[in-house]
Amino acid sequence: MRKAFTMIELIFVIVILGILAAVALPKFLGVAQQAHEANLKSFVGTLNRSVGPTVWSKAISADGTGSVAALKGEDQNLSSYVDIPKEFGTDADANLTQYCNSSSQFQAILEANESVAGKNYVVVCRDGNSSNSLKFGLLKVNSLSGVTLGSTVNGGECIAGECQ
Repeated sequence: MRKAFTMIELIFVIVILGILAAVALPKFLGVAQQAHEANLKSFVGTLNRSVGPTVWSKAISADGTGSVAALKGEDQNLSSYVDIPKEFGTDADANLTQYCNSSSQFQAILEANESVAGKNYVVVCRDGNSSNSLKFGLLKVNSLSGVTLGSTVNGGECIAGECQ
């Protein structure tokens, strides 16, 4: 009767575990970054489905133009309508009348913190008018060095919402 494993059995177990680790590890390395990106996509979806129409409705009620310029007080801040994800920082907020004031071009309103999100992301916004509500999009850019809040973002990959 045997009471222990042989050396060859232990080597086979170690080799099999090594193969499993080599196959599984690359699949799990990008999971955190994918989760951050999914959170940002969800955020932009919420902006387009809930925040945009709400802000537009308030602007229509205020002066009939549908532009964020009609908003007053706390209604101007994005955080009044939705919680800002941690990828943008703990004190991030967007003043819609300041950064989202063009009805023809998408402008940067929030920049994701690369150390948290894993990559450079920018939320863009286009102002509403009397017939269309605000539109939001999410861009993945190579660098945030050329991005200024309130300005048009050149380049980047649109990964959620509307960007162009």
